[in-house]
Amino acid sequence: MLACALLLPAGGRAAVTYSFDWYCSGCAKIGMGSNGREGPFGSGSACQSARASLSGSLSTRGCGSRCFNPQPCVSAGQPDVPAPPPAVSAPVKIEPAYTRTVPYDPLAQRVRRADEVKHGKEKIAPHGPDVSGRWRNSFSWYEARSSKDAVEIVLVETCRTPDCIRREYPNRPVFRGRLQDRRLVGVLPIRGAIESEQGGGHCATPAGEFPVEGSVSDDGNTIVWRHAQLPVGEGCAPVSISLGTWRRG
Repeated sequence: MLACALLLPAGGRAAVTYSFDWYCSGCAKIGMGSNGREGPFGSGSACQSARASLSGSLSTRGCGSRCFNPQPCVSAGQPDVPAPPPAVSAPVKIEPAYTRTVPYDPLAQRVRRADEVKHGKEKIAPHGPDVSGRWRNSFSWYEARSSKDAVEIVLVETCRTPDCIRREYPNRPVFRGRLQDRRLVGVLPIRGAIESEQGGGHCATPAGEFPVEGSVSDDGNTIVWRHAQLPVGEGCAPVSISLGTWRRG
């Protein structure tokens, strides 16, 4: 699952909080509106738990997964003691790249490196670990498919309730890119726009594909994903998404 968070305006220095939007095409029959927002929550896990709990509650009242659609959790605010970023990675420098995002094409972006040939044998550049197979976190299963250095990861199964009795099978991509040594470099596809209110104004994050990077552990059994920064309008606080930590299984 995507763990997202809506951030407060950058000048507020507020602690990170989490919330999520939901849309419900069939909730009118049980006396609820067609959309809403839940939060803020103090942690990503608390937001995920509340999201799953609401899904389960509406299911028992006759509104199943076909009529209730909770969006990913969104983070907001800044850590109390933010890590000092390198000068070259300041938000003002990377913002133009996210404003006009070009879909990533693994075949078009693939770089073939040829080393010098000695004694009739071609030297091959070192390649990272094989990430193909099943991966999991606390709520979801993923399937990684790779061909040479091109990698696609698909969300296969995810829990609809905290006890995982109810499940859904989206079978949609969450990563497209390539493997460089022990780094997964590519894009995170977002199918729907994320909208919010910040300081009395309307802010929106468009759908699209956004740069993201993950690190594979030395033993090849863990992937730790960095936050993907999403583009926002002028006067809106930055928004980021993290895929969290995955393990083989």
